[in-house]
Amino acid sequence: MFLGVFDFTFVAWIFVGAVSVLVVLGANEWFKDAGIVMTWWKWLIAAIWYILTLMALAAPFTLMGEGESAAGWKLLLFSLPILIILAFVVLRILQIGKVSKEA
Repeated sequence: MFLGVFDFTFVAWIFVGAVSVLVVLGANEWFKDAGIVMTWWKWLIAAIWYILTLMALAAPFTLMGEGESAAGWKLLLFSLPILIILAFVVLRILQIGKVSKEA
């Protein structure tokens, strides 16, 4: 009786949160390894890009799940080039003040 009333979608959000924590920890190690010095404004730019990417990927798949597959594919094909271009822009911004590793 209790399981029929209770909604277990929170488990999906716990999973998304756990994966996001792992992404941030992995990004931190990657920045250190790449010699990228991170400041608060660089973290803010990276976080905004990450959240924008999550939303830009969630929207088309939500449309597909609601039965609007054509609209979902159009939105996905529209947003992917924008996300890729923004990824390169964000990477170039993050490389400002990069510490070079010389042997």
